[in-house]
Amino acid sequence: MTLAKIDIGCEFGRGWTLFKENMGLFVMAALLAMVLTLISCGILSGSMTAGLFLVIERLINKDPVKPQAGDIFKGLDFFVQSLLLFIILMALGFLLGIIPVVGQIAGFLLGSIMMWGMMFVAYEKLSAMDALKKIYELTKTGDFTMPLVLGVIANLVAGLGVIACGIGILFTMPFAYCVMACCYQTLFVDAAARPVQMSVDAEKPPPPPPDIRL
Repeated sequence: MTLAKIDIGCEFGRGWTLFKENMGLFVMAALLAMVLTLISCGILSGSMTAGLFLVIERLINKDPVKPQAGDIFKGLDFFVQSLLLFIILMALGFLLGIIPVVGQIAGFLLGSIMMWGMMFVAYEKLSAMDALKKIYELTKTGDFTMPLVLGVIANLVAGLGVIACGIGILFTMPFAYCVMACCYQTLFVDAAARPVQMSVDAEKPPPPPPDIRL
């Protein structure tokens, strides 16, 4: 499939607007996710990430029932696949981390792949392996370069929160996820709707010729 072009600045702008309008909700959800991740020794990390992406999706779609912080538990519906994706990428990151320089660069890329993979698992109900396969197939076409770059930048932004005694991550992490979810919307939801509209317009009968009388 051919993906639409994305504007990184535009996606960050959309993500910021979404985060700013729901900041309280995102901070509480991020705090809950972090506590549960720590208590579970990381086992619930994938589920909580999927749950946060599901909350963001509902906000983007303007769900009439506004989500609450506790709705991140919906991510538990994807517990097995999100955990498997987390384990695969963490293991790959550990192996690549042994290689000087290359390991550090690969770490940023894997962070981007993690976020895209989690969205494919949560939004499209793909298995961990199918999500990774989809990323691979999209990357082969060359159309997924900018989305991966966006993920790298978003991952860096999320990590900046650690500077402020770790508390800042409650803001930077959900903001980064908002950016990624907005980009997903651009590539896989909005773009899919446009051809449908075009085909509907194409099916409309042409207007009748003008009635010209001499």
